[in-house]
Amino acid sequence: MNLKLLKRRAEMLDTVCKGFHPSAVISQLAEKYHVSERCLWSDWERREKWVPILLDLEKYSGFAQVIESKLNAVQKAAWSIYLRADNDNARVGALKVVLDSLEVHSNTVLSREIFSRLEHVEELAEKKVTEDGKR
Repeated sequence: MNLKLLKRRAEMLDTVCKGFHPSAVISQLAEKYHVSERCLWSDWERREKWVPILLDLEKYSGFAQVIESKLNAVQKAAWSIYLRADNDNARVGALKVVLDSLEVHSNTVLSREIFSRLEHVEELAEKKVTEDGKR
């Protein structure tokens, strides 16, 4: 699933959920994304397949933001402890907390990139199937 398709589907679902009729939404999106209304109707009829995926991605997006804000708070507190500590053990402990939070942050960022990598692999697979079909 490419990002343009994902964005289009998210916009379609969001607009219909706000109370607009699908026919009005589809006509506007067809013009905006330069696709046929038939394509969008087909996509809408298959929504039971892509809505759960879209909702899972949105849940993950919110989760990652919450984790990042908590990690920032932990790092600020650890640096504060490091600067105010009156012994080396407290400073070493604070630095360990900072390093651990940086590792968690990098893992969160890497897991986000996995989605884009999987998307790229999917696009390459689709191209390969198309090329093999033409041969």
